[in-house]
Amino acid sequence: MTVTRDEEHVVWAGWRDPVERGFDLPEFRFAAEQYEAEVLRAEEDRGWEWPAAVVATLLEAGLRGREDWLARWECEVEAVWAFRGEPDRIDVVLRHPPGRDETDLPWAQFLMPLPISADDPSDQAERLEAQLTAGDPRATAELCGGYRPEQVGYPWP
Repeated sequence: MTVTRDEEHVVWAGWRDPVERGFDLPEFRFAAEQYEAEVLRAEEDRGWEWPAAVVATLLEAGLRGREDWLARWECEVEAVWAFRGEPDRIDVVLRHPPGRDETDLPWAQFLMPLPISADDPSDQAERLEAQLTAGDPRATAELCGGYRPEQVGYPWP
């Protein structure tokens, strides 16, 4: 579908389904003020996420805001993942050195699996951020990928 703004309305129209050629739904119109309020409310509602997903989201935001720590160790956060099938763990993935995702220059990718508990997700994210930023993450992380990582000092085990 295509979402557009038409003065005081948000319009959903032009429904498409690549599998079902005859797919068609009518146009839906919503009061723009109510629609925007609902979008803001939905962005804040994390109730559908399992605790590890909330921790992962909070931790990723915290780590991305710590450019001083990342720069000191020549790393960048690639991702922080939570998997529904593993609710007691998240994975932090770092890249060293940063800025090499679309180049032919060598880089190393590091994985840090972190345990997650039933504790408050905000408390866990703060604790994990403090733990991770206390030192060089490459010292405890596992080399899990990269492009010619031995050229940046990390030979495959």
